[in-house]
Amino acid sequence: MAERISHDVTPPKIGPDAQEELDRLVQTLHEHGMLRFANDVVASNHELLRILVGGLNKQGTLNAIQNLSVIAMTLSTLPPERFYQVMFALKEGIEQVGDHRHDEEAHPSSKEQDKEKDSAPGITGVYRMLKDDELWYAIKPILAGLKAFSERLDRPVDKPVTDFTGKPTEGP
Repeated sequence: MAERISHDVTPPKIGPDAQEELDRLVQTLHEHGMLRFANDVVASNHELLRILVGGLNKQGTLNAIQNLSVIAMTLSTLPPERFYQVMFALKEGIEQVGDHRHDEEAHPSSKEQDKEKDSAPGITGVYRMLKDDELWYAIKPILAGLKAFSERLDRPVDKPVTDFTGKPTEGP
């Protein structure tokens, strides 16, 4: 009787295997100069670290890092929807300020009624502005913001992190 032939079917190759992908990655890194750059960084690690530490040890760099951390702490306390409102309100305000500049070269007004709109309101105009509820409704948040800003500026701060967390720092 004949012997049975055993044959394992090898699956067809669908894509490159891991070794081929790695070879391609190394070749691409070499072609774009990244391998040379990585080798240079590794070879100069002592000098590079000395330059980095020297740069980080300057007072200006330390101040910048601390200021960025204060910005991050402040932004972490604001909910995104409130930050969105404030930023776009600020954008709208800046646009309105830009639209209402009193630069005659940028906005020449030849009509007499345009000149009347841009002129000072006078005493009766100021009196009417004092009674304008819509104007006071618009100014009220600005005044409250200025008050809070002023109160915060008057508060002494020893260390920003201590003020932010409320936890006292341990003394030496």
